[in-house]
Amino acid sequence: MKKFRLLIGFICLFSFLSSVAQTQKQLIKVADTYFVDRDFYGAAIYYHRAMLLDSNNVDLIYKYAEALRNYNEYPKAEKYYAAVYKLDRGTTYPLALYWQSVMLKHMGDYKNAKKNFKRCERYFKKDKNGFHYKKVLQEQKSCDVAEILKKDTLPFEVKNLGNNINTTDSEFGAFVYDSMLYFSSLRGKAITENNVVLDSVYVVKIYKAKQQNGNWKAPLELPQQINLSEMHAANACFSKDKKSVFFTACDLNYNCKIYYSTYKNNEWQKAKALPPNINNEASTTTHPMFTEYNGKEILFFSSNRAGSMGMMDIWFAWHKGDFTFSEPINAGSNINTIEDEITPFYTPEDSSLYFSSNWHEGLGGFDVFKSKGEPGIWQKLENMKSPINTSTNETYFSKFGSTAFVTSNRKGSITKKGATCCNDLYSIKLPEVIKPKIYTSLEELQKYLPVTLYFHNDEPNPRSRDTLTQYNYLSTYTEYLKQTDKYKKEYSSGLKGEERDDAILDIEDFFEEYVKKGVSDLNQFMPLLIKELEKGSKIELTIKGYASPLSKTDYNVNLTLRRISSLINFIIEYNQGIFKPYLNGTATNGASLNFIKIPFGEYQSKEEVSDNINDLKNSVYSRKAALERKIEIMAIRLTEKGKETKGLDGSETRDPILFIENPIYILPQKTPNTDTEIEFTIQNNGKNALKLFSAEPDNGLIKITLPNQPIEPMQKDKIKVLLPSSLPEGFLGSKIKLLSNANPNTHWLEIKKEN
Repeated sequence: MKKFRLLIGFICLFSFLSSVAQTQKQLIKVADTYFVDRDFYGAAIYYHRAMLLDSNNVDLIYKYAEALRNYNEYPKAEKYYAAVYKLDRGTTYPLALYWQSVMLKHMGDYKNAKKNFKRCERYFKKDKNGFHYKKVLQEQKSCDVAEILKKDTLPFEVKNLGNNINTTDSEFGAFVYDSMLYFSSLRGKAITENNVVLDSVYVVKIYKAKQQNGNWKAPLELPQQINLSEMHAANACFSKDKKSVFFTACDLNYNCKIYYSTYKNNEWQKAKALPPNINNEASTTTHPMFTEYNGKEILFFSSNRAGSMGMMDIWFAWHKGDFTFSEPINAGSNINTIEDEITPFYTPEDSSLYFSSNWHEGLGGFDVFKSKGEPGIWQKLENMKSPINTSTNETYFSKFGSTAFVTSNRKGSITKKGATCCNDLYSIKLPEVIKPKIYTSLEELQKYLPVTLYFHNDEPNPRSRDTLTQYNYLSTYTEYLKQTDKYKKEYSSGLKGEERDDAILDIEDFFEEYVKKGVSDLNQFMPLLIKELEKGSKIELTIKGYASPLSKTDYNVNLTLRRISSLINFIIEYNQGIFKPYLNGTATNGASLNFIKIPFGEYQSKEEVSDNINDLKNSVYSRKAALERKIEIMAIRLTEKGKETKGLDGSETRDPILFIENPIYILPQKTPNTDTEIEFTIQNNGKNALKLFSAEPDNGLIKITLPNQPIEPMQKDKIKVLLPSSLPEGFLGSKIKLLSNANPNTHWLEIKKEN
C-alpha cells in the first residue's frame, strides 16, 4: 500500500500532463489512499482538488471534513461539517453535526458547541444507552465546566521546547532520564512542497537530546535495538536503576505492544515484548510508565483489553521480577470512563497519578488530570487547568522536580500544515507552592462584568410609565422562568419537524445560557462586591438598560429605568439588607455604593428584531426579541480612601487606561454630499485588557463601530464614526460618550466644524 501510494503520489505530483486530464474519481482515489495510510494532510489536499470539480458532492465534502479533522484543522473542518449538515440534515451523515460541535469546542467556542451538542440529541436519542447519546450529554456539561476553567488560569510558565527539539512534524512523550530528554517523533524524509509525505515507510522513532547552557542540542535517534525496523517506536520510560527501558512498538496498522530492552556491555540489547498477560493479543497495549510505589515496582499502561470500562483505560500491574508481572488491574471508575484515558504518569513523591482523558469535563479534547492516592484507590479528579490545558489536546504530562512537560497541538506549535495540526513538546515551570487566588483589586471584580439580566416583555409593571418599581429582580426572574414552556410553544408555532425542534432548542438555550446564567453571575458578583465595600471602598456601578422595539421609544426608556430599579431593589434587600449602610451613607468605614443609570430604551435594539404588535411570535417570543430585554451591570468604578490610582491591596492599579490620540475631529466648513468616515485612534495604556461597552452619539443619525475585541495593554485600535450624507445642512458637530471598563469609565469624542 505504501509503495502504491508513493507511486501514485509521484505520478500525480510530477508526471500528470494537466489538471484538466485528471478526473474527480482519480483524485478521490489518491486521497482515499492517503487517508487509509493516515496521511490526512495529503488526503485533504486531494479531496480539496476533487471538490474544485464538484463542490456540491456531499459524500466528498464529508471526506474532506474528515481529513481536516484528523489533522486538527479545526476551523476548516467545522466549516465543512456544517456544509454537510446543511445539505444532508443528518440523513446519511448523522455524525456531521456531532463533529461540527467537537470542532467548535476545540476552537474554544463553548457556547455554540454546547448548543450544537444539544441539537445532536435528536439523532442519538433512539439509543439512550449508546455512546453518542451519552457523549453529547457529557459534552454539554463539559462546555459549562470549560467556561469556568478558562477564567481560572494557574501561574505556570509554559514554553515550546524550540526548533532543536520540535519540528513541523509531530513530537510527543517527554521523559527525562540521566540528564537526557527522551521523546518520540514522526518525521518524514521525502516531503513535497505541499508538505505531503512520500516516504514508503513513515514511522515514529524515539530520540534523545542533551541540554547545554539552557538550550537543547540536536537530538539523536536511539539505536535499532529499540527503534525496530518498519515499526513505530514511542513512549520511552526507564527503570529507577537505569538498566531497563520500556516503550511501545506498533506495527504499521497501529497494533501496539509494550517492549523492553536492557542495558548490558555499554549498549542496549535487542528489545523484547512483555509477556502475554500484559500484551493481550486481542487488544492494544501502550503508554508504559514504570515506577515504584512503597518500594515495589509497578507498571502503569493504557489498553482497550477486555475488562476496560470504555475504549482505552488506565491499567497497572506489579512487577514480580525478570520482566514478569501480576495480572493487570483496572485503575477503576474514578479514573476510567466509557471513552479514552491514556498516557499515565505516576509520581511517588506526592502519590499522584497524572493522565489524559477526552471524557472527563475539561477545556479541550484531551485534558490532563490528576488524582492523588495509591494503586486501586484514587481520590476525586483535579483538572490541571490552563495554561497546562487548552481547547486543543494535551497528553503525556510528565513531571521531574520543578519542571514538567506536556505534549500539545495548541497554537504556537511549530507547523507548516495549520496552526494546530501537529504535536509539540512544551516545558512547564512549576512553582513550589500554588497560592490560592485572592481577590485583591478592582481587576478581579471586573472579570465578572458585564452581569446581564433578562426580563419578560413589558416587565416589571406592564402598561406603566413609572420609572420605579416595587419589585425585586429575583421575583421577576422567577416569574419569567415559569413562562419557558409558553415561549417554546409560541415560537415554534406553525413549524414542523426539524425546524420546530430547532425553534424549541433556541428557546431552551436562551433560558439556560442567558437567563439562568445571568442570575448565577449575579450571585457570584454580590459577595465580592460586599467584600470590597467592607474594606472601605467607594464603589460606583454603571447599569445599562435595554428594551425590544415593540413600544414607543419614550415608553421604553421608562421601562428600562423600571428594570434597573428592580435590580437596585434586589441589592437593597440582599442578605437581610447588608448593603443599606453603603447605600444611605451610614457605613462606619466610610464606604459607599452608588449607581449610574443608562436607560437606552430601544435606541440600541437590533434592526432585525420585529416591532410588529400583531406578530407576537417574533416581537415577544422570539430569541432575538428576548435577548434585547435586559439590563447589564456594565462597569464598576472604585475609589478607595480617595485614591483612584491604587488597588485594594495598596499596589498600583491594573485597570485599563483609555488614551485617545486626538479626541476632537475638525470638519471642514464645506462637507461632501457623501457619507464621511472618521477614525479615532485609541490606545490602552493600562495593565489589563480594555473593553469598550458602548458609544452614544448625541445625534441618532451617526453610526459608530467599536473594536470587536478587547484591546490588550499598550495596543492600539480604532473607533470608526460614519457621518451620513443625510445629516442636516446646519450640522455643527456631535459629542460621543464612550463607556468602558477603564478608570474612569466615561470618555468623550467630539466632532465639530472649523471656525
